[in-house]
Amino acid sequence: MSEYNFSNKELFIFFMITFGLTIGMGIVMGFAYTKYPVDSFTLTQMYYPSIGVMTALLLNKERRKNLPMKFYGVYLFFTITSILVLLIDIFVLNKDPNAYMLMLWVVGSIILSLVYFIDKKEKIYHSGLGLDKNVKSSIGYTLLFVVLCICESFLSALISGNSKKFIDAFISTEKSNSVFHFPSMCIAFLGEEYGWRYFLQPALQQRLGKRKGVILLGIIWGIWHLPINLFYYSPATPFYSVLNQLIVCIGYAIFFGFVYMKTENIWAVTVIHFANNGIVPTLNSAAGVNVILSGKLVLANLICFCVIYLPFIFTKEYSETEKNTFTIHS
Repeated sequence: MSEYNFSNKELFIFFMITFGLTIGMGIVMGFAYTKYPVDSFTLTQMYYPSIGVMTALLLNKERRKNLPMKFYGVYLFFTITSILVLLIDIFVLNKDPNAYMLMLWVVGSIILSLVYFIDKKEKIYHSGLGLDKNVKSSIGYTLLFVVLCICESFLSALISGNSKKFIDAFISTEKSNSVFHFPSMCIAFLGEEYGWRYFLQPALQQRLGKRKGVILLGIIWGIWHLPINLFYYSPATPFYSVLNQLIVCIGYAIFFGFVYMKTENIWAVTVIHFANNGIVPTLNSAAGVNVILSGKLVLANLICFCVIYLPFIFTKEYSETEKNTFTIHS
């Protein structure tokens, strides 16, 4: 086993690819959002951080021989295909870009899952994709997040005076079986987590320290959501949407980073991310699509995230004297 050691060149390539795609497709999203539903843009954007990582690592000749080429190849293929479908639907066919994206999402996730077990196991593990790493603790932290997520949403509703709305939403959420949909959605959620947690978190923490590194990651993660904030989450109140996004991403970066350092399992934080996107929009009035945000709602979220997630940055995992736990199998 050896420590992660991502170079400045790889970090530069990651940012160029991740934010280059985000900015480019964000401009297209800005053109499209008044004419078409843009759900597919938000889904496709989730792929970009992984593409940034994979491109950076593939361009390194020494690393390339130890990469799961089949897995990477399938991921790159479905990302490029998704981008092309969006562009063709809008600029050539002038039609709703959501038409084929769900099918691409499901098919891509299924094929990626199959290729995962076909590719060489040692290369899968070497690239931080091992599935059976610290399974029990991964399950435990996933359940902990669900509890914390519900508590945070309830506290936010209480502060905002929406407790009855929360209770009604919680009752309807209990009936949902969306958790069973994860295998058909993993391609997108892995897309973010492989970029933010596997690559960028250790890269920043090695350079800045664990606490400063994870906070900067949260800020970068929040800024990366800019097109989604402006054209999807809250077009009517963009300032509050961006501010709220930064609060949310810094808070989640702290907790997700804690879980990743404890488990070293990228799939744990991927499942947690999936659970978050399924639970929060239903329970929290400051989340969702085309919401109208206010200073009161954003302040409520700030208080809740400080109470629920900020304390994790004071755990021993974030101690600068604690040995860096990021390792990969070689």
